[in-house]
Amino acid sequence: MTANMRSTSRAHGFTLIELIVTMSLVAILATLAAPMFTDTLASNRTRAAAYSLVSALSYARSEAVKRNATVSVTPTGATWQDGWEIEIGGNTLSTNQPVQQIALAGPLAGVNYLPTGRLQTPGVVQFTISAPATGYTRCVTIDPGGRPKLARGEHHDGSCA
Repeated sequence: MTANMRSTSRAHGFTLIELIVTMSLVAILATLAAPMFTDTLASNRTRAAAYSLVSALSYARSEAVKRNATVSVTPTGATWQDGWEIEIGGNTLSTNQPVQQIALAGPLAGVNYLPTGRLQTPGVVQFTISAPATGYTRCVTIDPGGRPKLARGEHHDGSCA
């Protein structure tokens, strides 16, 4: 009777071979997915920085019209990568944090919006936001009317040309 009981009760779980094969497959898939995940992170960082800049420029333009005053958007440090702030008459309306692992280039003098919502300087102003490791690029241009526009960089080389 005990012989029958032993044959019907089986151990449950995985064998060592099954566990090694499964872990090997997981390691191979993780190795293949890591570069794609890095590219996705770089693309998302670039997109988020571009949206943040466009939002700040739109806000500055609307505040210039609303307050009937000149509003400036300037880098907080030596470059735009250090963040930017929106000022009116020496008072800071908004400050944006530095962007991480992203190259952001724009006019070092900043952008000034007149009370009409137009740019103080004639011509088109351009910002380039790119991920140096992957070349993902977003381009923000401001037309002479003051409206910011976001576009994707076409060449994946970090330029908006």
